[in-house]
Amino acid sequence: MFTIETTDDLEGFLANPEQWNRLSQGVPFRETSWLGPWWRLMGQGRRAHLLVARDSAGTVRGLLPMYQSHAAGVLSMIGDGEACTDHVSVLAESDDAVAVGHAMGRHLAATASDPDQGWEMLDIDGIVEGDIAIAALMSGLKEGGASLHAQSRMSVWYRPADQCWDEHLKRHGKTQRRQMRRWSDRLAGMNKVVAGTPEETKHLLGVVIDMHQRRWNSVGEAGSFANPAFCDFIHATSEDFLSRDQLYLAVIEHEGTPIAGELKFIGRNGVLYCYSAGYDIVYADLEPGRLMCIDGIQEMYRRGWKGIDFMRGDETYKSRYATESHCLLRVRVAAPTLLPRLRHAAWWTGFELKQWARRQSGRPVIAVLDPTSVCGPAPVLTP
Repeated sequence: MFTIETTDDLEGFLANPEQWNRLSQGVPFRETSWLGPWWRLMGQGRRAHLLVARDSAGTVRGLLPMYQSHAAGVLSMIGDGEACTDHVSVLAESDDAVAVGHAMGRHLAATASDPDQGWEMLDIDGIVEGDIAIAALMSGLKEGGASLHAQSRMSVWYRPADQCWDEHLKRHGKTQRRQMRRWSDRLAGMNKVVAGTPEETKHLLGVVIDMHQRRWNSVGEAGSFANPAFCDFIHATSEDFLSRDQLYLAVIEHEGTPIAGELKFIGRNGVLYCYSAGYDIVYADLEPGRLMCIDGIQEMYRRGWKGIDFMRGDETYKSRYATESHCLLRVRVAAPTLLPRLRHAAWWTGFELKQWARRQSGRPVIAVLDPTSVCGPAPVLTP
């Protein structure tokens, strides 16, 4: 049995990384190194809405870090928006996850009309299907009378490690194996620089960001790092992860010129997370993006990690390298009070009209899922 409380003292809890991070299940995007810099640099003008679960001894057993946005009554997760945070969840150790999630869901439903803690809608993005804590949270909300809607526009992609690189190659078809060996040989002939100090991190991250921006600007897109505040956040979180030995920031050089680089984070769960990459379009014939993928996979075997997570997005290369895909969900929850229910009903009607229009025009509809269910693993993809 857990007692749930709501507080706006997010900074006080973030200031205790040991307490916070033991509840993250080793996922870096749930830890203080990610959420702390985001709140400090991206959270201006927002009010923290942190749910805390305690046991009978007063020990913190769960956290749900949210904030109230500029839109009155809307609660979202710390780390959302342009940071594209994946693996968003209730923070709790695995044995407590269901009980904590369910208790928090019931608490949110019960306090929806509270003058101080009340809310009208939850808007939570970055949930990976099959998350038992989130399913329990949504079940508690539903039991409390809330209305739920979950949709998915993309997937996250994961590849568990095999015994070694050679065994890894055997999972692919003959043509793909030949290509991967060719990329591996090309990679071996290049120089790789890995950040090991704050100064190196700042420099190499600047190189990756510059390549990323030039690539997207060349096709008329603003690029992920157009916002200076977001750049500051990425620099701050990278330095924090470096101090905890959880950063893998590598840049590949060809004849002394950087041609590709990628920002990856090392989870304490043994998984390597591929967050953002950049490559020099001038050297596209050297296939720098594929070289970075091969480097990440080989680094997984060199260091004995459990798997590599390519994260959100349905780019073709991810389906070639990964063996598991899971829907990435955005969940909308209307509070169990009259006005939010009416607004949700109007929103749902508009959503269904758009779905109908997609069917009529032959476009794929948006996948709608039950956020209270826990789906099994996705089928293994054929390479």
